[in-house]
Amino acid sequence: GRELNLCAADFESRILLQRNISEVVRFERRDFDRVIETMREMIGSETLKDRKLCCISVATPGKLKDSGEFLLNPRFQGFENVSIRKVLGDTFGCDVVVKNDVNLAMEGEKAYGSALRDVKNALMLHVDVGTGAALMLNGKIYEGSHGFAGEIGYFRLNMFSCAADSFDNLSYFNFYDSVSLYSSLSILKREVQNGAEGYLKAYAEEKGISPSELTIKAMTEAYRAGDPLVCKVLNASGRVIGTVAANIAEFLDVDTVVLNGAVFELGEPFLEVVSAYVEGKTVCYPELMEKATLMGAVNAGLTKAFLNNF
Repeated sequence: GRELNLCAADFESRILLQRNISEVVRFERRDFDRVIETMREMIGSETLKDRKLCCISVATPGKLKDSGEFLLNPRFQGFENVSIRKVLGDTFGCDVVVKNDVNLAMEGEKAYGSALRDVKNALMLHVDVGTGAALMLNGKIYEGSHGFAGEIGYFRLNMFSCAADSFDNLSYFNFYDSVSLYSSLSILKREVQNGAEGYLKAYAEEKGISPSELTIKAMTEAYRAGDPLVCKVLNASGRVIGTVAANIAEFLDVDTVVLNGAVFELGEPFLEVVSAYVEGKTVCYPELMEKATLMGAVNAGLTKAFLNNF
């Protein structure tokens, strides 16, 4: 997403303290330094001063080596040959767990939410600035060979050529289309720059910003307000998301599809668009919503801490 969430939890999964670092789209070394300083501040706070830090659990997009160095993560800048696991372990002197953020979101919903209760096989699609997926097969999270199964963000998709009202006449800036909210926003920015009327143009004029400065938040607000152009673009994306979900669900014979990420800000209308293309499956948002990833990280950290301390 666009916000970094940090929390401290006890061995009963209770959140003791939480901090947020907002509007981080490209994660740079200076952002990592801010995270470390925020963690130091939290550890030294009145709430945590008499407590021992047993484990740090990190949820991250991308692919990592076993050593904790990134193999692939376009949103992280300047992290070549840098092991997040080692840096945090050396800095704070404790165990560090680093896992895929979408896998952890599914783990969090499974452990603490209701959307996956009594479900053995499920697919979670993460749709936000980027896209990803997680799989639960026979009651267990399937992580793949490197712990990052489900990287659908690199599927080559003709996103807007799926209906008569397609946008395939547009020359999208990337060499392949994706179903991320950022991709939809890029199309809408271009349309507004070319003179399209509607919610986003009025929003930009009211805020005194250029179309290139429009945000995902503004786009989701426009969708909920029923703006025709925004609904057209996002519903086109929803049709493709539904088709991708249906194909994966049929291939693996899963029962439930959970949509996670900022996409849940689009509400029930978007869920209905996706559901129409995933016949015979339950399609829903996680009960925990934006807290699913956070609670998954808590659960992973607790598991590691219990193994090493008890």
